Amino acid sequence: MTRARMLLAGALALALALAVAWLSQAPTTYARDDDALLRLSWRVEGLRVEECRPRTAEELEALAPHMRTPEVCVGGGADYELLVELDGAAVVHDTIRAGGARGDRPIYVYRDIDLSPGRYALRVAFGALLPEGFAVDGARLTHAFDGQVDVAPTEVVLIALDPTTAELVRVGQ
Repeated sequence: MTRARMLLAGALALALALAVAWLSQAPTTYARDDDALLRLSWRVEGLRVEECRPRTAEELEALAPHMRTPEVCVGGGADYELLVELDGAAVVHDTIRAGGARGDRPIYVYRDIDLSPGRYALRVAFGALLPEGFAVDGARLTHAFDGQVDVAPTEVVLIALDPTTAELVRVGQ
């Protein structure tokens, strides 16, 4: 590398560092001083939606010994629907998918919704979207919160999953 290129690279790196330092001082505004926040935060183990069948003797013979599983399963994790209504109006309606290449990771919900102070009829519904005719033994398919919330200025209302009841609850009240 020539001396001129080294000087140019050094000057460019210095200019970039100064630009980052200058931009980090820029003032930002996230919300008005009297706004409040509705925060949804929970984690669930997703449901597996799979169809499995036993391997035939020919299939097993064709596989290497370390790959000879007795069943072949096709499918993945179930998608979930998240619905949030304030005073009967939907403010969030999303489909949430599990992470991972096979959709086998836990599902995390973390949403912030800006609110004005006041009283709201809040309804939060979170449920598995299963294929028609798919049966689940004993697994919890839906979680819900339905109630009135009074929101003060600058307050954060947290809706989370209660580990004992598996229902969505307001935390801290």
